[in-house]
Amino acid sequence: MILKALKYGNNYVIGKWSIESGKAKDKYVSFENINLIVGRNASGKTRLIDSIRWISDLLESGLEYASGTMGVSFEIIFEDGKDEIKYCLEFDYKQSIVKENLYFNDMQKLNRSAGLLYYEKLGQFVEFETNDEFLTISRRDNIQQPFFTILHNWGKNLAHYSFGGDMGKKKFRKLIDSESIDITDFKNSNKVGNIYYEGKKVFGDKFERMIIENMKRIEYHLTSISYDSKPDAQFLIVKESDLPDKTYFEQMSQGMARAFSLIVQLNYSLMAKIPSCILIDDIGEGLDYDRSKKLIELIIEKAEGSNIQLFMTTNDRFVMNSVPLKYWSVIHREGNKSVFYNYQNSKQTFDDFAFTGLNNFDFFATEFYRQGFEEFIATAQ
Repeated sequence: MILKALKYGNNYVIGKWSIESGKAKDKYVSFENINLIVGRNASGKTRLIDSIRWISDLLESGLEYASGTMGVSFEIIFEDGKDEIKYCLEFDYKQSIVKENLYFNDMQKLNRSAGLLYYEKLGQFVEFETNDEFLTISRRDNIQQPFFTILHNWGKNLAHYSFGGDMGKKKFRKLIDSESIDITDFKNSNKVGNIYYEGKKVFGDKFERMIIENMKRIEYHLTSISYDSKPDAQFLIVKESDLPDKTYFEQMSQGMARAFSLIVQLNYSLMAKIPSCILIDDIGEGLDYDRSKKLIELIIEKAEGSNIQLFMTTNDRFVMNSVPLKYWSVIHREGNKSVFYNYQNSKQTFDDFAFTGLNNFDFFATEFYRQGFEEFIATAQ
């Protein structure tokens, strides 16, 4: 299932912020299967990623474990094959739910304010009692409200990686025990050891070969991946072809550890055929230009032919030059708004830039995405 469009706003006076589509009358910001979110510092890149993550937590938990709802409202549109699901939610300043609606292929299925919920087998709306501690969509019934389950699964399967963090490097010194750990919780990017352990158990040598092959694509030449067993723990180790000794995961360079962790977790998700939305903040952070470029190419290649949707953020010029403009969404900060310019709402401007002969970073640096040729020529003169 793909997140096709989003309208999001936080109207709380202290943290007021919203997103808006540039050069279009549409109130929604539209997305595609692969999305590179670019922008200057404090433009809203990480905030967008965190907002999508927050929405996924809501859809998974039904509000039970959610926080930060004060004054927040959003409308989100999903595309599931030929079906479209639109979900709308709004909280007031007291964090009470004041609006919750759901539409399936433009047919309303939920109206919380009216206390009406559609039952598929009955073919009609039924009155229901609301509970302020839970969203209505938490009343999952695969027979009567299958559309609720679809939203829950999207929220549960979303993966969130902060590439600028340690990606589990400093938190790996733990017992690898897949029986006691939910390895399908991809929102916790610190569990690379457990996910590799599970992947090797389920998919065998094929999983190890895929990790080694992918690492070689980004110039990390591994010959094997194994474990060093201790009385109370197993530690993940790798053998590099140009080093005489094996390397523990926690001894890897930060860039190598981040790339390895991401590749392990992405491959497990793909091989397990878990449809998901994958968020990667600060992609390429800590890697040199060549490795960063190759990692991004590898990730895009995997995402293009899969059932996952990819969101990456960056303000790195080398990363920008590595990713085709058709995947870009440029954020321009205007006060409390983050305005998005992408191929969906500014197609002509994006196409015109090809005639300038400049590189992708210049598209961003000159703000061509906002002004197009007219302002670009005036500035050059």
